[in-house]
Amino acid sequence: FKDKEFLLLALTHSTYAYEHRRFGLVSNQRLEFLGDAILDFIVGEEMYKRKEDWNEGKLSKTRALVVCEKTLAKEAEKLDIGKLLFLGKGEDATGGRDKISTLADTMESLFAAIYLDGGFDAAKTVVLNCLRPYIEQALTGELVFDYKSKLLEKAQTKHETHTVAFQVVSEDGPVHDRTFEVAVLIDDQEIVRAEGRSKKQAEQEASRLALEKWKN
Repeated sequence: FKDKEFLLLALTHSTYAYEHRRFGLVSNQRLEFLGDAILDFIVGEEMYKRKEDWNEGKLSKTRALVVCEKTLAKEAEKLDIGKLLFLGKGEDATGGRDKISTLADTMESLFAAIYLDGGFDAAKTVVLNCLRPYIEQALTGELVFDYKSKLLEKAQTKHETHTVAFQVVSEDGPVHDRTFEVAVLIDDQEIVRAEGRSKKQAEQEASRLALEKWKN
């Protein structure tokens, strides 16, 4: 960093800024906002160039897999970002340095700080260096998170038991570039549908949507 203030700001959590507000400290929340937009653009542009035959919906869903909290938090853990954070005492005491949401937000803040300090090309280089493995896996349908297991666990509790089934609704596209649509049925009732580059990816995305719907 040419200007270390950008780095310090990116690492300043809202709880730390609040505890030290008398000194005029501000948090990384504005940087996080900017970093989120930068991240979406860089990853989106990469996918747009790589997959000329994909429509907007397919590009958006695939990008969402790459820029989600879990992937950003994984990269933050590799870099030991948690140890560098400025946290409020209460947040620190309750495990704030290991929170997935905090780590992911900080990565977005860092991307924005790099952009402001070194320009777009610098930010693009760092973002792609961090996320390229996830981009490659997402484009081939290999990037999945285990929402399916969470859904099955939620359906089998001490207090209630529900049956969960997955049904392939459709398969489209050539063999080398297929799209699968999978429905989740809970107690024989269809809850949601989702698409994926593989059956496994479609099941995971459908499970994620089912879990979100269950919360509400």
